[in-house]
Amino acid sequence: MTGLRLAFMGTPDFAVPSLTALAEAGHDIACVYSQPPRPAGRGHKEQPTPVQRLAEARGWPVRTPVNLKQAEMQAAFADLGLDAGIVVAYGLILPKAILDTPRLGCLNLHASLLPRWRGAAPIQRAILAGDKESGVTIMQMDEGLDSGAILLQQAVPIGPATTAATLHEELAALGAHLLVQALDGLAAGTLAGRAQDEAAACYAEKLNRDEGRLDWRRPAAALARQVRALTPWPGAFADLPGGGRLKVLRAEAVDAVEGGSGAPGQLLDETLTIACGEGALRLVEVQKGRQGAGRGRGLPARRASGRRHRPAVRDRVMTRFKLVLEYDGGPFVGWQRQDNGPSVQQALEEAVHGFCGETVTCHAAGRTDAGVHALGQVVHLDLEREVRPDKLCDALNAHLRPAPVAVLAAEVAAADFHARFSALRRTYLYRIVNRRAPLALERGRAWFMPQTLDGDAMHAAAQALVGHHDFSSFRAAECQAKSPVKTLERLTVSRRGEELHVEARAPSFLHRQVRNLVGSLTLVGQGKWNRAKLEAVLTARDRTVAGPAAPAEGLYLVSVDYPG
Repeated sequence: MTGLRLAFMGTPDFAVPSLTALAEAGHDIACVYSQPPRPAGRGHKEQPTPVQRLAEARGWPVRTPVNLKQAEMQAAFADLGLDAGIVVAYGLILPKAILDTPRLGCLNLHASLLPRWRGAAPIQRAILAGDKESGVTIMQMDEGLDSGAILLQQAVPIGPATTAATLHEELAALGAHLLVQALDGLAAGTLAGRAQDEAAACYAEKLNRDEGRLDWRRPAAALARQVRALTPWPGAFADLPGGGRLKVLRAEAVDAVEGGSGAPGQLLDETLTIACGEGALRLVEVQKGRQGAGRGRGLPARRASGRRHRPAVRDRVMTRFKLVLEYDGGPFVGWQRQDNGPSVQQALEEAVHGFCGETVTCHAAGRTDAGVHALGQVVHLDLEREVRPDKLCDALNAHLRPAPVAVLAAEVAAADFHARFSALRRTYLYRIVNRRAPLALERGRAWFMPQTLDGDAMHAAAQALVGHHDFSSFRAAECQAKSPVKTLERLTVSRRGEELHVEARAPSFLHRQVRNLVGSLTLVGQGKWNRAKLEAVLTARDRTVAGPAAPAEGLYLVSVDYPG
């Protein structure tokens, strides 16, 4: 389908995946609207929104009006000649003149299963209410509050460990895919909206700070949901008898019998288990308030495993760090934590804990597979401890030994920086050692191919794959990506002595896409295929007709690019 001319209207990091997905789908981003820059951070300097930063990095025109009520603003919007307007967490009301201007109208991504949870805080309200599921809705906007006709919806479960932060990330990614799908259907005339059931509508009121106060007379299960829903903002907290507050970052509901019984608010045991109206709440991680609350009775506590530990207590603001990692993927099951073996994520998180005692979650730009290496993996994590970036590097490297993982660089990042979702593009390198003698020093770090390969023919054929395509023929069967459509910005093959280097660059990749591309290109290099055959394989959109996947040992994540 020919790309549509769009205006994108969004502000926070939740909207960034949607803007990226629309561009990758081949649509023309005529203009990006976002809220004006506002003071933020410790220096209170004016900061552009995440959407504005992405737009400026991609070279898209950006407008940041205070509102859209003025006639000149509406005329400027009309002059864009739009097919559609896309709205994702923009934060401004759109007048009817704006809604009616694009040919296909304005579409909105909302983070709930409408008509449930219309309004400003649908993610948090769903968790607070104990809903079993949440989801995303793509609707055709009207003048009401989240009341437009529903075009598409998709649900996700809310589990006992679901937090506002994890659900926010999941829905942002899911909504981006669904937006592209809805836009395609609307443009093709195959998708029609259905009216919302007004009788089932409920409103997700804006959060306020006082909602974070824990009332021990309530059931423990409700308080646990309150903690999960309100972290990081506005945060759940308990008032202390001697004055001050204790901010509760993580908690779990337990049976009161585990620590005995008591009146609501009574401390039941040394693990910070507090009696509630029903059951009890165990405080897993807390942060001291500004009024000098004590260590929250941080006595030795016992985990379910029986090991002794102290409850995690924080008394400083969190700092987000951006790390650049190098690692040998051979000993690992991949980046992400898994039950079947050691992962890079696990090694790094354990190194952080060994350094400062904090339990963190590290987020990476690329979830590399088992055996895949990295020269420039980017990770972000949040730390309570105040530490210089260079000292953090040294400390983590000391605790990572002897794992083949190194922290090459560290820097303080913006609070809304996300290693995965803030990324503009990734670059991968695949190494093929093309000689008769087997590998010795490079074993496990390159693909050994004794057959002579024609690198020039491989490079020429590779150019047929560059651009915006459906890469179904080159995706793994277990790939979880919602769409096989990707934009491959660069694919080159060059000879470096006895090595062939295949370099691939794109905003994002399908699971095993690079390895599958390389496998097919080697058939060209052997003279078994030509460019026309490769083009036919791409067009077939069938994994079974493509070449074999190249082994993981030759693949390297080289670098990740970000705005600015």
